[in-house]
Amino acid sequence: MSEQIQTKRLFTRETEEELDTKRAKTSGEVDLEKLVFGEDVIGSTVFDDKEEEESSEDEQDDSLFYVDTERDGIEESEESSAESEEAAWEDDDIQNSRVALKATARNRKLRVEEDEDEVSGDVYEQRLRQQFEKINPVPKWALTENDQSGGILQSSSSLISKQQALLPPNVIDIVRQRNANQEAVSQAVIQSVQFHPTASVLLTAGMDKTLRLFEVDGKENHKVQSIYFKDLPITTAQFIRQGQEVVVSGRRGWFYSVDVEKSKVTRVNSNPKLKSLEGMKASVESDRLAFMGNSGQIHLVSARTKQFVHTLQMNGPVRDVSFTADGNYLWSIGLDNEVYQWDLRQNQCLTRWHDPTVFRPTCLQVSRDSSYYASGDDAGVINIYDTRSIEAQPFVNVKPFKSISNLTTAIQGVKFNHSSELLAVYSRKKKDQLKLVHLPTASVFTNWPGSVSHLGHVQCVDFSPNSGFMAIGNDSGKALLYRLQHYSAY
Repeated sequence: MSEQIQTKRLFTRETEEELDTKRAKTSGEVDLEKLVFGEDVIGSTVFDDKEEEESSEDEQDDSLFYVDTERDGIEESEESSAESEEAAWEDDDIQNSRVALKATARNRKLRVEEDEDEVSGDVYEQRLRQQFEKINPVPKWALTENDQSGGILQSSSSLISKQQALLPPNVIDIVRQRNANQEAVSQAVIQSVQFHPTASVLLTAGMDKTLRLFEVDGKENHKVQSIYFKDLPITTAQFIRQGQEVVVSGRRGWFYSVDVEKSKVTRVNSNPKLKSLEGMKASVESDRLAFMGNSGQIHLVSARTKQFVHTLQMNGPVRDVSFTADGNYLWSIGLDNEVYQWDLRQNQCLTRWHDPTVFRPTCLQVSRDSSYYASGDDAGVINIYDTRSIEAQPFVNVKPFKSISNLTTAIQGVKFNHSSELLAVYSRKKKDQLKLVHLPTASVFTNWPGSVSHLGHVQCVDFSPNSGFMAIGNDSGKALLYRLQHYSAY
């Protein structure tokens, strides 16, 4: 059913002798580096990009796609330089130089008083540092009560960080970062953005038939790899199997599986009766891929073997599905306003109910802790449900505990963050149609987005594993990146 295709390499590797020559340093150079930098910086590779042999029999298959590997892997090098109380040296030129503050708009922001004209070089450097720390504050987890050498061992306080405070409602602290795909902007509408479940990596994919991976740090956001599929405009791309693979599908009767560790691309042919696999949903935890078909059918495929497993049958046309966090259950919603709960271990429907408050549902998602589920409809209304209250009442009377109508066009998608206290809802019909909802108050944040946010036509949204970042894909081929300051971790 599937055939493996080995990717072509667009670069050559240096020999070990050449690398050893470049790495060779004299003892004087090593001593100087230790004096200046303190200690060596060691990078870690998240994806091991192994080189594979080419064979003549694969040349015809290789023409189906094109792999561009920007670097051998993702180097997560965190340079930590502990500043002593006294600088190692002082630059007289900096102290003697003068910097004009009124010359440029950038420097005018550094003035303390309005009539301040110029400052010395060292004062200018200090104010630049203060401005940077104001925009990028030090995370709370990085602060210690005693930052002296060995201070952490001189205290008897607990080394375990306290539980992070709850997200406050009404106003959210959010900062725009450089676009995640600034090094390789998509040439068409971005249909999918998703963060890797464990690494600082973001994938983007769209109608330009290209899957791209970026290393996300909010500053450089280097491109790691891109794969061009000649025969597949991409509508959906998602990580599966703990981030080891990416599945890519579109309006074709086949899909691709990309092994990001082995750099292998596999084309998987589906049932000949299925002409389009654009409606695909996957889960990092689940061993199932769900393809939404016609007449209320949900086709399940093994994420490991890519073999067909089972078909779930709904009474009406299926509009959307959502996996639970553990991957054992699947929720689905149909055009007839009926919601289903499926047990994927037994491939059986546990229960279903009718929701009369929804008008032609368009999307559905279950929160990671399964305490909420949200749905959107064609009228621009988002309904939020408390699953705990649903379990305590008859399913025939299910109603949302909150309905939000801030958007006026059909809802494209809803997305919960990792802690189930933040919900993103968006529509692609008009520009800047995205709202963030606080939970459990179900109140919409009023300060963002603003009139200068310029989100474009939002196509997809995702949160990083610990909600430190939020990515937005739009119709201009850009992956907008935002930092959520409340969450200290990536």
